[in-house]
Amino acid sequence: MENVNRRKVLKGMAAIPLTIAGLPSFAQTNLSLHLGSGQPTSFAWVGLISTVFKEEIIRRSAGKYNIRFQESYGGQLYKNNATLSSVAEGIVDIGWVFSPLEGARLPLNTVYGSTPFCTESLPIMLNVMNQLHAQHPAMRAEWEKNNVVFLGANGLDNYNLYTKTPINSLADLRGKRLGAPGVLGNWIRNTGATAVDGNLSTYYTDAQTGVIDGCVSIATGILPAKIYEVLPYITMVNLGAGYLGALAINKDRYQRLPADLQQILYDSGQEYSRQLGLEVMRRYGTAFGDMVKAGAQQNPKVQISNFPDAERQKWIQGLPNLSAEWVKTNEARGLPARQIMTSYMDLMRKNGAKPARAWDKEIG
Repeated sequence: MENVNRRKVLKGMAAIPLTIAGLPSFAQTNLSLHLGSGQPTSFAWVGLISTVFKEEIIRRSAGKYNIRFQESYGGQLYKNNATLSSVAEGIVDIGWVFSPLEGARLPLNTVYGSTPFCTESLPIMLNVMNQLHAQHPAMRAEWEKNNVVFLGANGLDNYNLYTKTPINSLADLRGKRLGAPGVLGNWIRNTGATAVDGNLSTYYTDAQTGVIDGCVSIATGILPAKIYEVLPYITMVNLGAGYLGALAINKDRYQRLPADLQQILYDSGQEYSRQLGLEVMRRYGTAFGDMVKAGAQQNPKVQISNFPDAERQKWIQGLPNLSAEWVKTNEARGLPARQIMTSYMDLMRKNGAKPARAWDKEIG
């Protein structure tokens, strides 16, 4: 009897390894990834790193990789002026890189800064930039030369004016100092205004102290930063959605990862990019009403006006030949700038954009 019972126990135990082998916790490889940004999670392009991007990695790697995430946002480890170098140096493994401030090191990624008034749709902008990176090795190569790997484009909603005084015409811009980060200073050339380098982290104080009279910026950033309190006049110029940069991973860290996890990170970055476009446009749709409501008791109140079509057209046509300048400068560096500019504008149109100026036709 004892032998019979023992055989039953042993038979049952024989099945146990097969059952355990099917459980993810026994098959997973343990890894850690450090995510970071110089801006807070109240901005959509940062907040979705902690939600969409991270959750996509978890979902796609379930059963094989057990990843422990460390997250540092809001300038805990580095500021906005050091996003590229901080990821490149491994201060974080994966981070948001603010490309408008990196024109010298990511010159091809500044193509959108020389093509304003192309599209007001962020999903279109992000599709174009992701496709541009997928189709042109030179786009990816300039990230990798800086010891980072591109995972997915991120960006901003439609740019407009936020000022201390009303702006009803180009003449009203004469002599004004407008905050504009990096290459976006191009967008106000020949308007009579002067570009002052800055960003959403500096505009409030810059306006308070008289450094700027206004800024060229975005509703989804102005609202959470409460910049409408010091720049209450909003003028809808519709300069276009912006390409902010990308999620990027430290190249050394990336190359040490298994190939299938590398693909998971890239695919998660692309999904983050897609969902970011939708989320930003959703927030954009409500941000102006929220600012009017929040600024109803201040003096002066938040006021929104449309820039006259004729004045907007003067702005568009009065800009220098930005695309030709950009191509000439970057071809002198040995970069395929003409090819990138042409492809960028072609992709804009293929994705449904209707550029107000045919920048690719002006490069000669």
